[in-house]
Amino acid sequence: MEYGPSTLRPSKYSPREAKKRRLLALHRVAGISLAVGLLGLSLTSCELNRRRVLVWHDWPDPQAEVLIELLQGYSELDPSLRLIIEYVPSGELEARFIDEVRSGFGPDVMLGVDADRLADLVAADAVRSISPAQSADHRFDQLEARALQVMAIDGSQQGVPLAGFTDVLYFRDGIEPPSTLHAVIDLAEAGYTTGIPVDFVGAYWGVDAFGGTVFGDDNTLAPDDGFVEWMEWMLEAGPQPNVILGGDYESLRDSFARGRIDLFVGSSGELAQLRSVLSEPPSDGGEPRFGLTTLPGATNEAPGGFLEIEGMVINRHTDHMTEALALLEYLTNVPSQGRIARSGLGRIPINESVAIDPTISPVEAALLRQQRRSVVLPRSFEENLADLTDLGNEIYLQVARGLLPPADAGAVLRARYDELTRVEHD
Repeated sequence: MEYGPSTLRPSKYSPREAKKRRLLALHRVAGISLAVGLLGLSLTSCELNRRRVLVWHDWPDPQAEVLIELLQGYSELDPSLRLIIEYVPSGELEARFIDEVRSGFGPDVMLGVDADRLADLVAADAVRSISPAQSADHRFDQLEARALQVMAIDGSQQGVPLAGFTDVLYFRDGIEPPSTLHAVIDLAEAGYTTGIPVDFVGAYWGVDAFGGTVFGDDNTLAPDDGFVEWMEWMLEAGPQPNVILGGDYESLRDSFARGRIDLFVGSSGELAQLRSVLSEPPSDGGEPRFGLTTLPGATNEAPGGFLEIEGMVINRHTDHMTEALALLEYLTNVPSQGRIARSGLGRIPINESVAIDPTISPVEAALLRQQRRSVVLPRSFEENLADLTDLGNEIYLQVARGLLPPADAGAVLRARYDELTRVEHD
């Protein structure tokens, strides 16, 4: 196996941050140079004739160590395969892949593909779809159906999920985490501060906590009573000095990391960074000084936030389809998914056969429970997600400031979104 050298990079953005950065600041950084090392081995003519599979990924150091470990294990299983691994920064991944594919080149396999990125790649005719027979042959049918759904477009499987991210509740040591929203208020009255990001994507779990939804069956918005009850709860909680309903996700996360707040609702993707800061001693393999658990409920005792998928795609021009499919099967089998689950990176396995003992691995077990409660954003809304997020954020803010009654919030959201999408399609 070969891979390009890398230097220590900051922790990868959480899925929410990564998506926001792509939506708000589309940019390309030119001039990247990826040298390929040979792990101290010289190439013989026999090695040069080996089957070659090039893999691109966007896992920065030190997270990449887990991925490289997995791929090294795969190389050992098939010595005839020459596996080359290259890191590409997340902000460049999509554009570079499309450019390379249009020129007839690029990697055989690319990791780091979420739902909106997949749509762009398919629109650019850059990926090779996976047939139902290929999916069955490589046991992709063992993967969580909703995760496979995220990596499909118009009924065609365009990629394979690798891992999931979703929102969880982080809490500091010594605190009994709340299982209900009522208990969040009780903790606030006892002097413990909870930070809850209030944006359309990050706060959707609250709608689910009241058994609600904002999505209709006909690709329209249809906020129901659960949406209204969530708005009402926020109005009740807002005056509490120890409940922070904030629109600045990064500030709340950093406040939790610095010990300024006691509980924080955030992406499971924050786990690695928080562990590097909140361990004893920090960054030295010590025990974390915090925990995480599933989100607090209300009418629905097991609510979920949106499920975000990190997936893998195959280059439409690859000459190594068989090898690429075999690699994807390896990365999604039970041992590999178990390794991802135990990595401490907040990535959640999507192979339904993975089982985690909560007495041995309570954090990983909580992540798995939370993912299985999560909600999949209907693909029909992916195209307008940026507009829907902005509009939802505005509605949340108006309700929080007392400018819009909760009972009217759903109707206003639906009417504004219908008007917005109608104008865009005129």
